[in-house]
Amino acid sequence: MFAKKITDIALENLDNGEDIIKTAKRVLVSEKDGAPNFRMRYFTIEPGGHSPWHSHDWEHENLFVKGKGLMVKEDEEIELEPGMFAYVGPNEMHQYKNPYDETFEFICLIPVPKK
Repeated sequence: MFAKKITDIALENLDNGEDIIKTAKRVLVSEKDGAPNFRMRYFTIEPGGHSPWHSHDWEHENLFVKGKGLMVKEDEEIELEPGMFAYVGPNEMHQYKNPYDETFEFICLIPVPKK
């Protein structure tokens, strides 16, 4: 058992100048910490930034905690704000964007891959 501040965890810049822009994450809890089932990550998307347009074989859950952003689906964009949450099912195409003037931050939970 442990408790830490988000800022105690190193920020990993994900920006590759192409499909990921102005986006970073902190891995708060993972199997490296002894968590057998879930990874908890904290994403930060700066104004003008976005995650890649992608899908994956696993679900994830998000809790939006700071700023505003957009969750992009194949046929819709949903405006997000603090206090909202989202579920993305396996193999659903999605992307997060920040077209606003302040940093957009959210928690993302995913399952630990089974070996």
